[in-house]
Amino acid sequence: MKKIIIWLFVIGLVSAIAVFAYIKFFSAKHADPTKKEQIHITAQELYRMFSNYEDSATKLYAVRDKAINVSGRISNKEILNNRYTLSLHTGDDMGAIICEMDSVENNQIEKLNMEDSVNIIGFCNGYLMDVQMFRCKLAK
Repeated sequence: MKKIIIWLFVIGLVSAIAVFAYIKFFSAKHADPTKKEQIHITAQELYRMFSNYEDSATKLYAVRDKAINVSGRISNKEILNNRYTLSLHTGDDMGAIICEMDSVENNQIEKLNMEDSVNIIGFCNGYLMDVQMFRCKLAK
């Protein structure tokens, strides 16, 4: 009888952990960058900060509780799997600001052309030859 109670307790504990993990990590909605505190910066300045002071820039810009509102001109526009990626000029031929756009923005992005000036709000993922941003939306 004691073994049955122990097994039931273990099964209940494992089930509770599984339900908690599902709720916390898999069914949680992604944060909307337009509803977070924003840091306003130009594409040139953001790239310069990461290329010259990567550690400091990572601590300042690659944080999940603040969104980056970056302004710049479009240098490239690509679509893959119904999701656009916009690249912004940085004034440096070696790198760009790469913005993975939220698919809800597709209608507005289709109307954009190369060299158009835009403001994009998103979360910074860090620096790997380019500054990577994700969950981006066009600023209204």
